[in-house]
Amino acid sequence: MRISSIEAMRTLALLAVVVIHSSPFANPFDPTIWPEPHQIYLAALFNQLSRFAVPFFFLTAGFFFEPKLKAADAGTLVWRYCRPLLLLWVLWSLVYILVPFNPPALLSQGYLATMAPQWAWLLSDANNLWVGGMVHLWYLPALALAMGLCWLAERLGKLELALLMGLLLYLLALLGGSYAKPLLGAEWPLLTRNGPFFSLLFVSLGMLIRRYQWRLPSRSAFWLMVGGGLIYLLEGVVLYVLDGVPFGRHDFLLASLPWSLGLFAWLLANPRWGQGSWLEKLAPKVLGLYCLHMLLVIWLMPLSAAWMSPLWEVCKPLVLLALSLLLYQLLARLPLAGWLLQGRPTSPCATLAAEKARAAN
Repeated sequence: MRISSIEAMRTLALLAVVVIHSSPFANPFDPTIWPEPHQIYLAALFNQLSRFAVPFFFLTAGFFFEPKLKAADAGTLVWRYCRPLLLLWVLWSLVYILVPFNPPALLSQGYLATMAPQWAWLLSDANNLWVGGMVHLWYLPALALAMGLCWLAERLGKLELALLMGLLLYLLALLGGSYAKPLLGAEWPLLTRNGPFFSLLFVSLGMLIRRYQWRLPSRSAFWLMVGGGLIYLLEGVVLYVLDGVPFGRHDFLLASLPWSLGLFAWLLANPRWGQGSWLEKLAPKVLGLYCLHMLLVIWLMPLSAAWMSPLWEVCKPLVLLALSLLLYQLLARLPLAGWLLQGRPTSPCATLAAEKARAAN
């Protein structure tokens, strides 16, 4: 089952993730590069407007997997779904651990001296045990954990148990994260974006939407999406004004729920949106692009610092997406293409053929 609107939104959600990681009008390695207040606010706005992406990915995963939960061999099917995710997590963690973030330094310092700061950074934070070799890889084990917990709830006879558990974990995540400063005085050492804290709620919601055929009219869904997004931004502003929580700090907030649900409902109400577009055709590559794009983000960060161009900052995410696609095409021709891009052993020709077939169907 394919829905053109959801397939097209996969690509836009990937672009939103690239926006978050490429940090227009900000530099995570040197905050002094864009120091003016209006630049800080603009960077935070780019970041927060892109925060629909990961909830959308989780909702989509749950929605399309739900029918398999009712199969006699559901446990096997869950494992077949999760195994490529975990393999991708391991393989790309190794890539990010072994590939230098600063390739030119290899010529002057050698491999070990170049990698030492990179390895020290990885070992400095216990949260990296959940994340892996690079910050964005947290998504892969989080999705696998959510799928496993949904399967367990189904085995217990009530998928709604996963939703209840997901809601409790989500509220705990907010308590230890975005709402920690006003309610507890400081954030928890555990980064509550990781693991099932964030993922389980949206994956189980996606499954229940599919199971009970929950739908909204297009107009209602649109206003739920817009209203949720505006409340999300207002929520961030209130946390900043009242307690000084940085506006760009949030991975999710309370209003992430209506925002993402409205978006997903709008896509279901408009299944032909994006049909035949390049957005839909690029969708089969999204998982591989998600895994590899941070290499290019890191490599291009010094250029952003050197150029200091507002035009480049606006165009940077699109350039990074195009370069990521080019790197994807190069990797797709390697003997390990299936492992690196899909998490399963597939020949380069089969990898490309499978993607073309899925895009054509």
